[in-house]
Amino acid sequence: MRLLGRMLPGPREATLPRATTPDYRVLFIRYERIGDMIMATSLIRNIATALPGGKVDVIATPTTAPVLEGNPYVGRVLLLERNSLRSYGDLMRQLRRERYTVMVDGRINNPRIFTSTPLLMFAGRAQFRVGAGGDREPRIYNVNVPEWNRVDHYIEGSKHLAVPFGVDPQSVDWQPEIFLSAEERARAEEWWTEARKLAAGATVGVVKRLLVNLSASEPKRRWPNGKFIVTLQAARVHAPNMPIIVIGLPSEWEGVSEVAAEVNGLAVSTPKLRDAFALVGTSDMVFTPDTSISHAASAFRKPSLVLLKREHKPYGPWNTPGEIIAWKEEEIHQLPHERVSEALDKLLADFGG
Repeated sequence: MRLLGRMLPGPREATLPRATTPDYRVLFIRYERIGDMIMATSLIRNIATALPGGKVDVIATPTTAPVLEGNPYVGRVLLLERNSLRSYGDLMRQLRRERYTVMVDGRINNPRIFTSTPLLMFAGRAQFRVGAGGDREPRIYNVNVPEWNRVDHYIEGSKHLAVPFGVDPQSVDWQPEIFLSAEERARAEEWWTEARKLAAGATVGVVKRLLVNLSASEPKRRWPNGKFIVTLQAARVHAPNMPIIVIGLPSEWEGVSEVAAEVNGLAVSTPKLRDAFALVGTSDMVFTPDTSISHAASAFRKPSLVLLKREHKPYGPWNTPGEIIAWKEEEIHQLPHERVSEALDKLLADFGG
């Protein structure tokens, strides 16, 4: 890694030159989880708007790339299969051809020495490399920004990456965003119409919609189906006409169907991530454990109830109305449904009228 640091092009320390022409090209590197990519959309937007071309290219995985579909601030999406050496080789050859001016490491929560990002930067041969906390050996970045303190929200730490481009973090919007097509919205509206009929027939007037996601990024963060059922049944007493859609991972379809049937809701299969995004974007409220769905709710500014382990609160949804239950129990199944029911009742009272 030290040898690689010495072989990287450009000065040891640098200030980004002013972007004045469309050939000033920026590549943003972010290839981890879906929620991470959603949070990165605000940083991508703010960097892109500081460039003459108004777009940033992004390295993503096939799993995270759907987050960027339809995003007007994203140019090309370069795909990386993280478990494929061939994919790394293909991407490195592509980077050698592209000739980017700047490469930005958006992975501020991981020490660079344990990542493949320096190899990608070496392949890209960009003269300027932006990253957090790169003032120690081995020197990988030559445009360094302060490290994230891991206490403030993750997006607060990401803001520093936009500063070298002339962005004032206090004067721009940092809300993540996801863009839906008309077809995606129309398909979601059909599901909501069906859910409304299941709730209380073809009722007249405006009735707020609740999207319930059962799945979490890890099994240990998965709240039990029985507690979801009891909580939603209690909510039904106060909102008998409310359309409820229940979603989850394809592997959890049996549980999704069970919960939906018990609460007069509609179980919807969402093997495509964009279908789940469309349901979030057309809902009125979201109820979810710690998953990418909470970040999608943030992107669409949907009031949410999120079950989040206390130490993961810096990764919670950004600037989103509603409530985060930062549970401190050793396992999420120990989180009492009474506490969640109280929070869901408040969500419905505040945003379901």
